[in-house]
Parts: sequence; structure tokens; C-alpha cells
Amino acid sequence: MKPIAHIHTDLPQKFGIPRNSFLAPHLQGYIVFEPEFALNSAVAGLDGFSHAWLLWRFENGTPGGTAADIAADAATGDKHGTTAKWSPTVRPPRLGGSERVGVFATRSPFRPNPIGLTCVKIDRVETTDKGPIVHVLGADLRDGTPILDIKPYIPFADCHPDATGGFVDEVPWHELEVDFPEKLQQYVPSEKLPGLIEVLRQDPRRAGSKHEPKRVYHLAYAGLDVGFTVDGNVLHVVSVG
Repeated sequence: MKPIAHIHTDLPQKFGIPRNSFLAPHLQGYIVFEPEFALNSAVAGLDGFSHAWLLWRFENGTPGGTAADIAADAATGDKHGTTAKWSPTVRPPRLGGSERVGVFATRSPFRPNPIGLTCVKIDRVETTDKGPIVHVLGADLRDGTPILDIKPYIPFADCHPDATGGFVDEVPWHELEVDFPEKLQQYVPSEKLPGLIEVLRQDPRRAGSKHEPKRVYHLAYAGLDVGFTVDGNVLHVVSVG
């Protein structure tokens, strides 16, 4: 299979990407098609659906760091990194990163075939002389992720109100309180601020991270370098550059 498109988001590295779609419902993204598939006729009717499924390819191994690090990687051509090996068992974040379960009982990226599945909200479908651009919300994808296919979400077939969520239901996800001073918020474009706060609320740190209240973490977001600390259940934004 080859990509039909690539998605562009405000998160250029794995650090900070929500662990599932819609955990950050205001997170913006847009899909640009490869020349072979950049036909406005190919998306005719898609704007009649509120949501869509994206099938995409995991690309693991992207180094973490600051926004400046990402720019340096791009300058040297290190865009995608290497694909990590799969494991039959993984430690899902929902279980604190300490308990192992089977990889096929999770959505871990370390799989035999690096295929991801995400449901997104369709914000709008834009048609241009160079082909369509699909604007979406709530995507849990890194900037530049290859899209293998797009399929409409069909409520009567795809929605199952009686579905159960296994261990996910047993351990509800815990969000952080975000302390974001107004003097720092002014450095973030207004349309990008809600998505950033949602990303921070999900706790970008690795599951099971030890308590280091003075450690400053860095999140690359929308071309900005967001510095923050975490003390207990409160995340404090300390810098935006």
C-alpha cells in the first residue's frame, strides 16, 4: 500500500500526541492528497458526513525534544525515524504503564503491521485547483503522518451503544488541572489555544513517570516550544517560546 495523503497537525513529535482521538476535540488538522489522488471528485459527498475513519501508517522512532530539535531534524533529513519492533505484550498508559496485556487488546503503535485507525470530526472539505483539503478535528496523529485511506463514519453501522471497553472501562482516564498564566497564553494563537490546553490536560509524560515537580518538560506545538512542570495533579505552564 502507498499513502493517498498526509495529515498536517500541530504536533510534530510523538510527545504530546493524545492517546486516542477526541481526547483533544479541538486539535486541528488538515489532510492534503498526493498528486495521483488529488481529485476534487474523489471527495464528492464526504462533506455530508460529520465524521470519518482514517487508516494510517505508524512511523515510530521520531526523537523527542523541543521545537528547535524538530527543526534541526528536518534540516538533516531525519523526518520519520525508524520503525520499532513489535512485541506480543505491551504496557498500556491506561494501566499506568506497569501492567502488561496482549498487543491485540490495545492500540499500541508497536504492532506487527504499523497500521493505525482514528475517527475524526470533519470540520470542512475544501476544494482547490490543486485538489481537495479535508480539515478535521480531534486527530491523534503526528504531523506528516501518511494516510492510507479515508472512509465515512456511518452511525447506524459504526456506533454500538452496548459496547464494552475491557480494561479501559475499569480504569477511568485521569486528566490534569492546567495552570496556564494569561501572560503566557497571549503567545499562542487564539484558534490554537483550546487544543493545546486539551493536550496538556491529558498529561503528555510517559505513563508511570516518577514524581519530579521541578523538572521542566518541553512540548512542540504549532511551532511553539511550551515548557511545563507537573506537581501532583496540576500541570503548570512555565514558558512559551
